[in-house]
Amino acid sequence: MSQPSGVAVLDWDGATLRLAGLDRLREPEEVLRWVSAEAGEDAGIGIDAPIVIPNATGMRIADKLAHSLYGKYHAGAYPASRARKFWKRTTGLSKSLAKLGFHHGDGREPKLGGRFQIEVHPHAATVQLFVLDRIVKYKKGKVADRATELRRLRKLMMEHLPSLVPSLAFTSLPEIPDRGLKAVEDRLDAILAAYIAAHWWYWGRERNDVLGDSKRGYIVVPQRYTADRKQADLRLLARNAPLDESSLDRDPIRQFEKWFAEACAAGLEEPGAMTLATVSSDGQPSARMVILRHITSEGFVFYTNYRSQKGRELSRNSRAALVFYWAELGRQVRVSGRIAKTSRSETQAYFATRPLGSQLAAWASWQSSVIPGRDFLEKRMRKLENKYPEGSVPPPPDWGGYRLNPDMIEFWQGRENRLHDRLRYARQADGGWAIERLAP
Repeated sequence: MSQPSGVAVLDWDGATLRLAGLDRLREPEEVLRWVSAEAGEDAGIGIDAPIVIPNATGMRIADKLAHSLYGKYHAGAYPASRARKFWKRTTGLSKSLAKLGFHHGDGREPKLGGRFQIEVHPHAATVQLFVLDRIVKYKKGKVADRATELRRLRKLMMEHLPSLVPSLAFTSLPEIPDRGLKAVEDRLDAILAAYIAAHWWYWGRERNDVLGDSKRGYIVVPQRYTADRKQADLRLLARNAPLDESSLDRDPIRQFEKWFAEACAAGLEEPGAMTLATVSSDGQPSARMVILRHITSEGFVFYTNYRSQKGRELSRNSRAALVFYWAELGRQVRVSGRIAKTSRSETQAYFATRPLGSQLAAWASWQSSVIPGRDFLEKRMRKLENKYPEGSVPPPPDWGGYRLNPDMIEFWQGRENRLHDRLRYARQADGGWAIERLAP
């Protein structure tokens, strides 16, 4: 800390990190007073500066490892030694924090209580967390170029940090001015340093690398956030997230849209797959899988042949039920209500988006009827391919959409010991919704 430094506070609410404070301070004593005022008994600090420097000259092992691992991204660390003037200032800050109970956390297990401090390197962290080919170059260069790169960094933070695990929810970040960039740069760096500390607390060595140790100097860097890892982390986060009335949207459709978006983001193979249950006129239930194609404020839309078994049963009894089951997320959604056909214009608009083969198959298949064999279908498809060689296939007259308008939606979140969370929305006479918790 030879210059002013940004400081940031992130609060953890049990599911999400939130930016609770952001400032810029000059002297180590100011930082210590700020920490004393802001930090609770369970708190971690990420420091973007060398805090353990045992070597008289040269480079620490941590700096050498950073060059070896992240040099290709231009994210190597500056060499730290006692020959450099700043060493007493930064290590002194670390020792003062230790007196406040913030001991080195390089050997901690994840999600432990208490206080800790770690050394972090935002450049290396950004290339890992945001999966970059090289660093965002906002530290040096012409003012205009630095401003452009700072805007890019701000955008990356806004886009990526809310979708990582743990998630950092933003309402805003400092805007990037055309001049006087250092103050904003310091604040963005502080948020990154705080996030790395939170990431270390949440995952420990499972998702972070520790370069060196607290005797020889160390740097904690998050591991590279590949698409597969991101999906796996999102699945784990969803499975561990409690379903609580206070965090539930008052509108069940919006709550479903939130869960559905998380299922899509987690990379589930077919998040729109749902069981549709109908009942015949003589009371015989039947169920099958269909695909959710649209969700609107009026309900859940799927498409089928109106002469199929489901279509015939729905023509006699419009009440039906849907079930979504996302095993990877430990989640289930149950829906019941009345079903009505979509308009012909909606059907035509959706049908036009289907691949040509699927359009022809809708004509070829007399769904749920008995056929003599597979050859029957193949011959019909060949005839249709000759009839519509250029595409432009209209929807069959007996094919279209259904919309289930819900009067009940239940959200089920799996929990340990089978003490699951079940929250049910029940439609009221005035059109609103009552929310009830059910025993698992």
